[in-house]
Amino acid sequence: MHPGPPDAVASSARDGATIADAVLPGRLERLLSELREERVPALDGAPEGLGALVELSYALRPHVHEGRVPTYGAIVAPPSIVVGDQPSFRDGPNVTLIPVGGLDVRFARRFADGMATFAVRLPDGISHIACFGRDVSAEYDLVGLQTMLGGLVIQRHPGGQVRVFGPSGVVRWDGISWHHDPPLESWLLRLGAAADHLPIDAMRAVLRFAVHELGGRRIGSTLIWRPVDPTPPDGRVEPLVHNVPLLRLGRPGEAAAIAHALAQTDGAAVFDGDGGLRSIGLRLAPSSTAETSVRAMSGMRHTSALRYSFDDRDCVVIVVSDAGPVTIMHAGDVITKLDPLDETIG
Repeated sequence: MHPGPPDAVASSARDGATIADAVLPGRLERLLSELREERVPALDGAPEGLGALVELSYALRPHVHEGRVPTYGAIVAPPSIVVGDQPSFRDGPNVTLIPVGGLDVRFARRFADGMATFAVRLPDGISHIACFGRDVSAEYDLVGLQTMLGGLVIQRHPGGQVRVFGPSGVVRWDGISWHHDPPLESWLLRLGAAADHLPIDAMRAVLRFAVHELGGRRIGSTLIWRPVDPTPPDGRVEPLVHNVPLLRLGRPGEAAAIAHALAQTDGAAVFDGDGGLRSIGLRLAPSSTAETSVRAMSGMRHTSALRYSFDDRDCVVIVVSDAGPVTIMHAGDVITKLDPLDETIG
């Protein structure tokens, strides 16, 4: 873990450098020790380690008013961003930046709901409230926001889960334990070695959609990515739904529309090399050779998907369990699996 020099962060916490942030130094020391002990990279890539630690600590234990535990969101901005002047801060979702001026940080945080408004943290404290033109609280949106801005995005979700989005992936606190979802690059590297005849880097949009939109929302689905020819092999699928709208991942709002449809539709969906939706509601029909050659997995969805991948070597199949884990398959083999309860790849 590299939240800046660890000793410097701990020293600043002990010295009471965050009294103005209304977070007790002892609490910061305990949190930093816990992150180290659990080997959780929550602060990796933080532009300013102490500030990130303060915001994470507050998200874990926010100010409670009249029995209500508030949601919260903070953007720990990297030094390269001059808030209000840097064009990159304006290229993503529509956002208005409101200076907090001399407002006490304890009150400034009350305007950041972690859904459409976020506190912007610079080295000298919270400087602005970022007000987005829409709800960006979904994991899919926040991964994209962090990728665009750099730094860290910290959120306390309405469900009580605390999430940190950074260059090391997504770190979650579910109220009991810490979990870490590695970044997509870890998946892409392994896939590239297993399916070197496919343009795996072009799969990023589909993979991000599967992990952070479907997995984050526990929407069970089977996705077939066919980058060269979007038409599945003859006899290997049976369409239950004919014709789909021309939706594409990566265009505003369209991922949400696809996810909403998948949540209500059985069968597999096919995406082309550009992340365009080509089919939905496909019943997979593996060959007899696949049925005898490929072992069964736990669950019909995973078994039929794995056997289909044996028959269709020009695709990658992604299976999202309704419990959250994501499994990637190619040529009859499980390439990688991410289980939020296991925290490992492989």
